[in-house]
Amino acid sequence: MEFVATSMPGIAPLLADELSALGITVTETGKAHVEFSGGTADALRVCLWSRLAERVLLPLATLGVTPDIAPEKLAASQDWLSLVGNGAPIHVNVEHGAGVRGDNRISAKRFIQALPPQFAISRDLRGSCCIRARLDQNEAHLWLDLAGDPLHRRGYRLAGGRAPLRETLAAAMLWAAGWHKADRPGAMLDPFCGSGTLLIEAAWMAAGRAPGQQRRHYGFQHWRGCRRQLWQAAMDEAAASADRPVPALSLKGFDADLKAIQLAQQNAERAGVRSAIHFERRELGALRPRDVAEAGVMVTNPPWGERLDEQDQAGWLHLGLGRMMARLAPGWQVILLGADAQVMDRSGMNLESQWRLKNGPFNNFIRLYTPRPQQPAQVVQVADSVAFDVPEQAMPLVNRLKKNGKHLRRWLEREDIQCYRLYDRDLPEFNVAVDIYGDQVLVQEFKAPKTVDPEKARERRDLAVTAVRAALGVHREQVHLRTRERQKGKQQYQKLDGQGHYRPVREGQSQLLVNLQDYLDTGLFLDHRPIRLRIAEQASGKRFLNLFAYTGSATVHAAVGGAKRTVTVDASKKYLEWAASNLALNGFSTDQHALERADTMRWLDECKEQFDLVFCDPPTFSNNKSRSDFVVEEHHGDLIRKIMRRLEPGGVLYFSCNYRRFKLDESITKWYDVEDLTRWSIPEDFRRNDKIHVLYAIRHVEEP
Repeated sequence: MEFVATSMPGIAPLLADELSALGITVTETGKAHVEFSGGTADALRVCLWSRLAERVLLPLATLGVTPDIAPEKLAASQDWLSLVGNGAPIHVNVEHGAGVRGDNRISAKRFIQALPPQFAISRDLRGSCCIRARLDQNEAHLWLDLAGDPLHRRGYRLAGGRAPLRETLAAAMLWAAGWHKADRPGAMLDPFCGSGTLLIEAAWMAAGRAPGQQRRHYGFQHWRGCRRQLWQAAMDEAAASADRPVPALSLKGFDADLKAIQLAQQNAERAGVRSAIHFERRELGALRPRDVAEAGVMVTNPPWGERLDEQDQAGWLHLGLGRMMARLAPGWQVILLGADAQVMDRSGMNLESQWRLKNGPFNNFIRLYTPRPQQPAQVVQVADSVAFDVPEQAMPLVNRLKKNGKHLRRWLEREDIQCYRLYDRDLPEFNVAVDIYGDQVLVQEFKAPKTVDPEKARERRDLAVTAVRAALGVHREQVHLRTRERQKGKQQYQKLDGQGHYRPVREGQSQLLVNLQDYLDTGLFLDHRPIRLRIAEQASGKRFLNLFAYTGSATVHAAVGGAKRTVTVDASKKYLEWAASNLALNGFSTDQHALERADTMRWLDECKEQFDLVFCDPPTFSNNKSRSDFVVEEHHGDLIRKIMRRLEPGGVLYFSCNYRRFKLDESITKWYDVEDLTRWSIPEDFRRNDKIHVLYAIRHVEEP
């Protein structure tokens, strides 16, 4: 007989490979089906042992008729008494093919009315003889569905997470990874395991357990052409496979969602593989070398968003994933499921194979990658010799850059710093700041007063850029020029162009996104480097709060340092999106690291949560439509008192401010333990301008 095994569109080649491995004779492979020939036992074997098939169909009729008469003609084409066994009811499903108008429910009703009257009709697939029909424009097809319930319903998953992965799709990913082979690697990791489907399927596949081992209802049980002794023996064989042991493998599943982990554990228990899989609430960013063996495979379905901003974060997540695998597991393979090829391309890994499929309404990709070795980061430093001759007027700046570079060199190497300030208006005639971000250079010109001739100011700017290029030996495309002037109100958030030039840089163990072209601010305040690194050291196991958070760089350091939970508060939607991308780049989600768009003072009034570690860096001035303006000189005392109500005893608030004439409210020093860390917090590259900020560590006074 000829049979048809259906699959999700796009994975039929994998299904054909699987059927061949089961000893089935494949005759044709389509996009979403595989035709095979054999006896009834072969069809039962596919139903019970195929991990990738959705249904197994026995073709009953193909008629050259049009849809207006097809239901009745198909119903009349069969001897139903010889087809349906044991007086079972019939379940009917009729679909309209492409271009066929009308309601398929009406067609199904017409088909049912044309059946012999002695047959009961059931809406339940279980306990029924299942009939499927498709009406095309000039042809009609009729099949007996031997599966009944779709084969992806294994029986172990009673509930899924937010985006449950179909079991047959999970099995297809594993098949693509070669997990079915005897020489499979000894370890598998799913860092976004959700309800655990991939790992459960992996355990079953490695043990050789039949995917139909737990099912008790199939369509073939009510087919008169299949003897009860035959299907009962086939089902008993599949059920007996549940006793096969899972080989000694390292199967690990992590997820940020505790509820998902609990569901995964329950599903694994029902599947009989709970002891074979280690599930743990953990995020991708918390992966450590001990979590990966020498040889293994990562198989996972990373979060991807339907909205544009979520897709952007998904792209940074993929980049972080690719970099993490290159660092921790360079010899592993990686199988990813995704919906956006451009997002997946951001991983930077080597693409080895790809399968395109249809997953409900979405086009999806199964991709097999290998990590790409990461090249050491290039950090611009002053060269030993000038790259090219410069005008004499530029030589003072060249010489100062060389002097500063020589002074900072040992410090940069010792502290492993990639982003730093090289020059900060040291010479009156060159009113610029020069910042290094990896292999890029930012020259910030401070707008000359109106008394200065604009043409002369332009010449000075050009000389400054020339001096920077010559002293650092960089190409003009590596140098970015910005003009700064005193900002008022929303001007401080002004966007310069719409290109989205974000690039990651490393600070300590964190990857942070900077933008040297689109905004006046880059997204990273270099002078706060020491306190961010201290937060990373102190955050382990703590609840961290970041107020006036800007792009969330301090939050990222806390998360990388092992913070139990973080909350990031800022009034700017754009900065919070930036913070979300920063978190994603480091493998952290907003489930455990909440982003709150709010006025900080009002948010503190309404907050009921307590924190162990707080960082607050308020602006000198901030206006707000819904309340009076915030002026740090006037309002910082009230702000600190509100924060201290949310700070646990034994916790610490790091309070910073860049207002040059700032003076701490005397009542704060009276009621709290205040430690002035300003001198400590000014890094080596800002020592010439030690008024850049103030920093205080504020704690509750301990009871005697």
